[in-house]
Amino acid sequence: MWAEWLKRMTPKQKDRLLEVLTERYVDELHDAALVEEAAEGLPYEHLRAVLRRIAARERQHAEWLRAKIRELGGTPPPPPRLPAAPTWKEVLEAFESEKADQVRYLEEAYGVGDPELRELFARIQREEEENYRDLLEVVTRMESHTGSA
Repeated sequence: MWAEWLKRMTPKQKDRLLEVLTERYVDELHDAALVEEAAEGLPYEHLRAVLRRIAARERQHAEWLRAKIRELGGTPPPPPRLPAAPTWKEVLEAFESEKADQVRYLEEAYGVGDPELRELFARIQREEEENYRDLLEVVTRMESHTGSA
């Protein structure tokens, strides 16, 4: 189905899809790297494990998106650069962006005509919900351990 759907796309539609996939790919890589860096700075192993689990999901999402970019004939961009040591403010911003990511993936899932791509976006959206819940757990526990995140 994916191959048939691609054949029916206009060059403009293909370019737009590549743009969306690339934006999502970069965002997933950014969030994965940010959460991995934040995990290294945590003194609590159980919270580091939660952040590593989130990072692994984000990296998997990036891999799925990278595969789609290549199938469309695109070239995935290099990973984004992060500040040397992410702050908790940046982690909290990532937490907030997880909510926005859920909405974007849901919108994108229902905006594409290909069932395979729709399912990919819907799956990532569901996993972004898990990331949001896991980040909420980390932030809440950090606040209980330190009095603030």
